[in-house]
Amino acid sequence: MTLSIVAGACSPSGGEPAAVPVDPVSTMAFELWDGSETSLADLVAGDGKPMLVNLWATWCAPCLEEMPTIQAVHESLGGNVLFLGINVSDSPTRSAQLVAELGITYLQGRDPEGLFTVALGAVGLPVTAFVDSNGILAHVRHGRLDVADLEAAILEYLS
Repeated sequence: MTLSIVAGACSPSGGEPAAVPVDPVSTMAFELWDGSETSLADLVAGDGKPMLVNLWATWCAPCLEEMPTIQAVHESLGGNVLFLGINVSDSPTRSAQLVAELGITYLQGRDPEGLFTVALGAVGLPVTAFVDSNGILAHVRHGRLDVADLEAAILEYLS
């Protein structure tokens, strides 16, 4: 599922407007754990790498089972792909404590109001989104991924 809206733009020939994808998820602002505000498009533009974005919560058992898997793939592919966890609706203290307990080192952000969850059409967690090197949402997977599924999805959507 790709979330996008289409805006009109002039075509090079001056004829009918061309479809220009505008990805509202990629430009949606959110807060990193260091307090700075950013967007997926800004993070990708700053690094030039595609990105895996995982929505999670401390109360979500499949999320907690999946996070070490994402950490392992981050450690093996982190030079080629950005990894970002976005905590949904938890207290910053509890989520930071859990990340430390699990040994998670990939970048973390916050979505306390669940805006990313809504924008991605999630009905539950975890949700993993794949953002290409242009900052455009390429694919969304709902549910827990194991290492093989995660690596296959990265190859399929971010290569």
